[in-house]
Amino acid sequence: MNKILCFIPARGNSQGLKKKNLNKIFNKSLTGITVDLAKKSRLFYKVVLSSDSLQILKIGKKSKIETHLRPRKLSLSTSRTEEALTYSLKKLVDKPNYILILQVTSPLRKLSTLKSFVKECISKNYDFCLSVSLIDKQISNKQKYFTPLNNLKARRRQDRKSFLYENSLIYFVKYNSFLKTKSIFSKKWNYIITDEYESIDIDDKKDLDVCKKLYKRNK
Repeated sequence: MNKILCFIPARGNSQGLKKKNLNKIFNKSLTGITVDLAKKSRLFYKVVLSSDSLQILKIGKKSKIETHLRPRKLSLSTSRTEEALTYSLKKLVDKPNYILILQVTSPLRKLSTLKSFVKECISKNYDFCLSVSLIDKQISNKQKYFTPLNNLKARRRQDRKSFLYENSLIYFVKYNSFLKTKSIFSKKWNYIITDEYESIDIDDKKDLDVCKKLYKRNK
């Protein structure tokens, strides 16, 4: 039996956008959008919302999922997702086989993407996997001069080498692999490419405004 835990971390405070995880898109909070998608998927034997905010946890309780009030020390800007996940796993009596992590700052995540992601991770027996997006533009390290990582003479898009970037849409890890490493990433990190626009991660008000427009268009 594939027992998959959906872990949703959502801090009360954020640096870029005040109470980011409580911001709304068409009368539904970012937290609520992710919780509803997780439940609708019917992929998980348990959905856990982890936060230091009672206001955020209230959203989870209303949706009848498990909620974990985590200590403030696990909810700082320097805190790692792994720390909150470890805290929640200790609370579970019935342990999972797999863990899926959904950030609430990706409100454009599609149900079909979520299902296909999980299916591939399990069928291919991945220990660790993340979603990434593809970029084929000329990029450079941040330095004094713009020095393309691609061949400077490759001016046409189709002639350039493609790059991948972590988009934070979905993370997957086997429970036993996480116990061994206490990490959701690995040197042998499998990846699945997801749509660039679906994978927008909200950091500030501009991101939120873009997501509102795209969310409406997708409805």
